[in-house]
Amino acid sequence: MNRKDASVWNKGDTIYKKGDPPEYAYLVVSGLVEFFGEDGVALGQAGPDEVFGEISSYLNRNHSVTAKAKTYLVAKKIFKKELEKIIRKTHPVIMGMLRSTYHRLADSNLKSQDYVKEINKYNLMFEKSKEDSENLKNRIDSIKEKLDKVNIDNSTSKKNDL
Repeated sequence: MNRKDASVWNKGDTIYKKGDPPEYAYLVVSGLVEFFGEDGVALGQAGPDEVFGEISSYLNRNHSVTAKAKTYLVAKKIFKKELEKIIRKTHPVIMGMLRSTYHRLADSNLKSQDYVKEINKYNLMFEKSKEDSENLKNRIDSIKEKLDKVNIDNSTSKKNDL
């Protein structure tokens, strides 16, 4: 592997962000890369001998996830032209399998992001509910105090009448 074909990232480094245009696909030589969707939700990871960024690179579409080095990471850059040559040589059955896997992966990522949005929505509702409950408790306590004061005033008034 040529040094110019390899990239190195330290733990936590961003390789690419969601929405970035693809420059390469990458073959992991050592280390781990982790993928994140919206709101920073972890969607998966890739390790040695696994490729990432290939879908965006092959389809020339902006990245659908953010990729970050989970550990110290070394990866070989796979230039678009090289990826195209590899794909052209691939058996049609394998390409069909890859296409269906890509679609399932994209659907899974979207569902995960939808679930996160739903969790966030319910979490906000729960927090609002706690806040509303506290406000209601404070109102009840205030009414109790007023009732206690009225009862004390009535009690004092009755004693004075005697």
